Amino acid sequence: MEPVTTERIQRMIDAEAAERFLPDAVPQLALLHYGDHPMIEPGELYLQVFLGQDGAARDAWMEEHFDRLKDFRAQRLPEVKGFILTADAPGSAGVRLTRILQMCGISLLDPEDDEIARGLTPVTAHLGPADLATLDALITAGIAASRAEGARWALARLREQPAYAALGERAREASARQVRASLDRAAREQLQSRLDEQVRVHFPDGGVQRVALLESGDDPWVEPGALLVRVFVEEAEGNPSLRAWDRDHETVIGELQRELEENLPGAGYLEFWFGENGRQGKRTVRLGSPPDHDLTPADIRLGPVDLATLDELIAAGTAASRAEALGWALARIRERPAYARLSERARELDELKAHF
Repeated sequence: MEPVTTERIQRMIDAEAAERFLPDAVPQLALLHYGDHPMIEPGELYLQVFLGQDGAARDAWMEEHFDRLKDFRAQRLPEVKGFILTADAPGSAGVRLTRILQMCGISLLDPEDDEIARGLTPVTAHLGPADLATLDALITAGIAASRAEGARWALARLREQPAYAALGERAREASARQVRASLDRAAREQLQSRLDEQVRVHFPDGGVQRVALLESGDDPWVEPGALLVRVFVEEAEGNPSLRAWDRDHETVIGELQRELEENLPGAGYLEFWFGENGRQGKRTVRLGSPPDHDLTPADIRLGPVDLATLDELIAAGTAASRAEALGWALARIRERPAYARLSERARELDELKAHF
């Protein structure tokens, strides 16, 4: 997009925001496209929103004004895929506090919305620049419509390799040993009882219905060798109440997170599901060491065959997690001689587009 065009659009956004928000609540907005943020895929647009001096100020603004921001996007910027919410000042770790919200619908014409409707399982992969560039080259070359589709294409090419059959056999043997080593019924019931008590101590009036301890096989989202703690919270009266619950319990959520990290080895995530089957919303808290700041989170939706491929790589000892296994598969794609030609073609297409 030409600088003159970008400046004109930015002036329009600024004027529209000034009309739609109260004088003391006008957000600073910036339209972002591919190349402005590593999470943005080719062809996507996001709206960056700078709010307040810290995460608390950002969340307070969201509580009061987010519906107005959604209306702005729906009525005037429907091409925008989501929001990147950034605090004006860095947090205690020296990193700007950022949240990324994607606006989802169920449309057959949108690849990601179609993936949601098809029930594909999201895998939050933290990828480096080389892996992102590989997926984006597949998009630019016309092989895939999104990074998720590019990941599925790469895993399909991996399964075509003769060496994969031998690796799969070794993985199945390792998986059988892992199943025998899984939590036995007594140990699981003991952990479940302890978790029930622990969570209810932290949320005596928080409307917690039940707590579930999930292993690999209980839910496609749980990786081999990992545990997931899922807390079911009673139905709220609307999204504003849901956000208020989240804000009011921020401290105890942090306390529970630290306790699980210390006392429940293998637990990878803590989830809160609001309403029946999480229909009102979900919040996911990552347990353990935070990912490297140089890596970019990418929500890759995969089907059962692709998940099985990643899990076989884990069982065979090739990777320690699904995210690492996906990175390994993309590295195998880059090793192919044809990838160099494809990457060059993608660069040529980008250069041609820049001339228009």
